[in-house]
Amino acid sequence: MLKTLFNWILKTLFGVKTETNNAEMTMNDKFAQEYRAIDEINFTSIFANKLANFAVSDSTVNIVGNNKRTEMLTDTLNLAMARGKKIVGMQLGYGGVCIVPYIDNGKLLYTLVEQDRLTIDQISGDKITGATLLAEQKTITSGSISETYFRWVNYTIENNVIIMRQKYTDQQGSEIDVDLIPEWASINPEERIMNVDRVLFGYIKSPVNNRIGNDKYGVPITFGCDHTIAEIKECLKQIAREFALKEAFVGVDVTMFDKDSQGRPRLPKNGLFKTFRSDSDDFFQEFSPAIRESSYYARLQELYTRLEKEVGVSKGFLTDMESSNATATEIRRAMYDTFTLVNDIRKNFEKGMEDFIYACNVLANRYNLSPLGDYELAFNWDYSLLTDTQEEFNHYIQGVSQGVISKAELRNWIIPSETLEESKKAIEEIEEETPNVDDLLDENNKNNKNDEEKDKKE
Repeated sequence: MLKTLFNWILKTLFGVKTETNNAEMTMNDKFAQEYRAIDEINFTSIFANKLANFAVSDSTVNIVGNNKRTEMLTDTLNLAMARGKKIVGMQLGYGGVCIVPYIDNGKLLYTLVEQDRLTIDQISGDKITGATLLAEQKTITSGSISETYFRWVNYTIENNVIIMRQKYTDQQGSEIDVDLIPEWASINPEERIMNVDRVLFGYIKSPVNNRIGNDKYGVPITFGCDHTIAEIKECLKQIAREFALKEAFVGVDVTMFDKDSQGRPRLPKNGLFKTFRSDSDDFFQEFSPAIRESSYYARLQELYTRLEKEVGVSKGFLTDMESSNATATEIRRAMYDTFTLVNDIRKNFEKGMEDFIYACNVLANRYNLSPLGDYELAFNWDYSLLTDTQEEFNHYIQGVSQGVISKAELRNWIIPSETLEESKKAIEEIEEETPNVDDLLDENNKNNKNDEEKDKKE
């Protein structure tokens, strides 16, 4: 449905051409459906969520600078980072996700737009210079009738001027009166902003190789693993069927049963039986066969190992990690494949967040939300997945003693929630409150001299 709507909207309402073809739209729609599926085990979601934990946990992103603009951008950045794991999960699950800023009552906010709701219309280098988004949809219910409406945004750059146009349609693609949705009525139908070189949103793309030369769109974390995933699901069904078929039961001769009023056999309600003498070996039979779980689970572990290799993560992601008699250093080395993938995820996340903050800054200038000011985006990633915290701390201590890093940098590593400026200020306050040894010695010498002079006078 979205592919048909997009083609109609682009051609009829906006009158623009796009570099996104029908095959890419179809693939993006397929990726979205698979990631959203909740009716069975979803390995794309499992890998995306776990890698999002590795990528974002105990990591921080700061806006460096000391002015009103950085304060405003920091507030918006903190809102986005509060959902950092969700954003990275969508990045890996859909193949890509857009962070789109907007203005609401003088505040910079954002919304998340999945990759299947984006057409990339034009690219210049690594910057998207033309795009169309299904930015928002609303469902209005009146009695038993529900109608869904869409808000579309087209971004076009001409001579470093970005043109943003809004269109509103129903599910069939017909334009509607914007007054049907009061919160959309206040949006300007067209905006033009000068000195802009990219679209005003951040596109965070999955780092997974799509195996073609054109990497305009990203692909999910489990791209190309469909056959193995199908085998795993079949193996899980076989295991469930094996347990269901091997349920134990007891079979007895019909003479053990009582009779109801219609002469049909039935077991007595109190569970007491009258015993019978019988020389037949099949008078009483028990069915309790052994369950062949070892063979099935060995097969399942082999498939899990194969899927880990196809995705590119280390052993122990789905399988049980073999850590007996392994040192902490050996365990970290065994996680190296996972770390390299996490590192690539972070690089793409950085690129998308830089574009997002750039867009926020442009909108802040356009609507005069705060005074102009320079800013710099700083990422402080957690590396405990690969490094030993104690070893890293010792390296920082040696760096401070050798004068190659500052105390503020050491404090910022210990307390990553602080900005570097805040760490510098805290160090200055500590040094003012705690005099060093030389100052104490100088003060002691002064006191001794004063005592000697006083004794001479006496």
